[in-house]
Amino acid sequence: MKNYLKILFLVSLLIQLGCQKEQTPLVKHHKSHEESRQNVPFSDAVQVDNLYFLTGQIGKNHTTGKIAEGGIEAETEQAILNIKDVLEYHKLTLNDVVKCTVILADINDFSKMNGIYRSFFKENLPARTTFAANLVAGAKIEIEVVAARK
Repeated sequence: MKNYLKILFLVSLLIQLGCQKEQTPLVKHHKSHEESRQNVPFSDAVQVDNLYFLTGQIGKNHTTGKIAEGGIEAETEQAILNIKDVLEYHKLTLNDVVKCTVILADINDFSKMNGIYRSFFKENLPARTTFAANLVAGAKIEIEVVAARK
């Protein structure tokens, strides 16, 4: 019985010590790697330990500064390419994406958007939320993602 109490005491002590070892998470705000976006009032990505929360991307070509022409399909492709660029800058890929939020200007564009989306996300499908709202710059779509470094 004495050994049982000693073991119980040690286990309890170890549990208490384990609970006290709270580590402060690494939080890092990453400015854009693109020169044209250096002075924007937000981070391209915020890293919290191994998670990367990316700023939403619209279908704007950052080289030309213009929304991709061709409707929802072209804008969806450009938005995902923009996300892919940010991920690659942080040595991540679309396969590291664990959550997507897709915002459409017109919910009736869902199936067209989904066709393009499926061409990029084939494996390791992220969780996704899609809804409609007014978007900046006349964009038809905005996509934000959370990625996890494995």
